[in-house]
Amino acid sequence: MGKKHRIGILGCGNIGTMHIMGIMESPDLEVGALCDILPNKLADRQRQCGASDDMCYSDYVEMLDSGKIDAVSICTPNALHFDMAMEVIKRGLPYALEKPPCSNEHQTAILLEETAKRNLLNMVCFSYRFKAAARYARDLILSGELGKIYHISAEYFQSWALPDQNGKLTELNWRFTKEMSVTGALGDLGSHMIDLCRFLTGSEFTRVAADLGTFVNKRPMLGGGPDADVTVDDYVNIVGQMEGPIAANLSITRFAYARGNYQRVEVYGDNGAIRYTLEENDALEVNIGNSPMRNNHVFIGVPIPKKYYKTQMQSFADILNGRSDGLPADIRDGWRAMRVVDGALASAVSGVHSNI
Repeated sequence: MGKKHRIGILGCGNIGTMHIMGIMESPDLEVGALCDILPNKLADRQRQCGASDDMCYSDYVEMLDSGKIDAVSICTPNALHFDMAMEVIKRGLPYALEKPPCSNEHQTAILLEETAKRNLLNMVCFSYRFKAAARYARDLILSGELGKIYHISAEYFQSWALPDQNGKLTELNWRFTKEMSVTGALGDLGSHMIDLCRFLTGSEFTRVAADLGTFVNKRPMLGGGPDADVTVDDYVNIVGQMEGPIAANLSITRFAYARGNYQRVEVYGDNGAIRYTLEENDALEVNIGNSPMRNNHVFIGVPIPKKYYKTQMQSFADILNGRSDGLPADIRDGWRAMRVVDGALASAVSGVHSNI
């Protein structure tokens, strides 16, 4: 066991809850401090991890300067990431940063430069890199089992933005506002799929074209009051090309009836194909190599070897302790993903493809 690192949590919402769970499960980490501007959220997370009152902050700069933490996990809404990460970097603290890393490529490039200057350990939380089936799929692809790769197709479908069975709409939380989320489905879900395409193939996007839009333009305000404008996208479809060349298609929505957190990624080569899926559990199906499987269009589920199981926060602990397996995303990966996000946004506005 390496050093036990004290982690400061910036943002005590749903994602902060998940990070705290991962920290508590790791023998190498502990919660050092908590910060949120909402007292009820802060109190909930305090109870979750048994933090003392002097570990709880409403001002994140005070938390960073408290001396109680060795690293930081940034779990706030997207528009806050850049300023908070810069303050963390200025203090020379390692960090885990939620996705999308910043509001745009330019901000992310600054974080990349400043992180590199200080040689800071870091992780960007593209959490689906920690699904065992995805890691196994990556090894199969990069080892050449599928041969030359021609196509990758990715879907990420959720349903939470749909009206419920009584027609009631989800209220206007921060994920529906450009001011706090910057983009909607594109940044929230699409950045995951962009990164997963890169992770699985080892290739970079070279151009993209995108269509995005909003299905429900007004939603009730939190706590009542008149309906307010939704200012981000509900869905995005991206077509593009990756190095290889590999043809890429991504379909992302918050309006997929009956879906909870559904993903499917299919990769096709000249000697095989794989299908990665996720809903409650992740799974991998393959059709590789032999004529009977190929000619009969048969995909077979395969068991995932134990070595591919790894959790996100334990992986952050391994980074801090100098024993990372090299598979978590870092701020350079975050920058590359943001280049594609920005390219998709530009294409949606201009109607032509964007070179990455």
